Amino acid sequence: MVKTATAKEVLHTTVDMPFEDAVPAIQLEHELADFETINVSYLDEMIQGTLGKSVSRVALIIVCHPQIAYGALKINPEIAGMLPCTTVVYESPEDGLVHVHHVSATKAIRDLGLVPSESKESLDQLVALTGEKMQVVWQNIRTYAK
Repeated sequence: MVKTATAKEVLHTTVDMPFEDAVPAIQLEHELADFETINVSYLDEMIQGTLGKSVSRVALIIVCHPQIAYGALKINPEIAGMLPCTTVVYESPEDGLVHVHHVSATKAIRDLGLVPSESKESLDQLVALTGEKMQVVWQNIRTYAK
């Protein structure tokens, strides 16, 4: 059974800075918490460039924490496809604000039932570790909150 993420489980805030300043600031907060940036991808530019269609500005900050990656690989290398972690920064045309949104990859692995039941305890520990690491990031991002 697939579990639906609750608002309490999803990290979301708005920041009091322009989009072009928010993306590097949010990326830096991840790096200061020992996440490694894999890539920053601007979906709006990709869509405009390949489809010629305009959308609001959206950036994916794709990061991975070595301890989380190691823990996931120890549980089952097949779940590595659910890594790394991604935080989205986007401008909302509805409210004119810059939003920052993150859903836990390890919680998704758990909630989708992607590991055998004998790995449940290890996965629960990995979810807890991810939560601890992201709370550090999120606490610092909230200093930019609107």
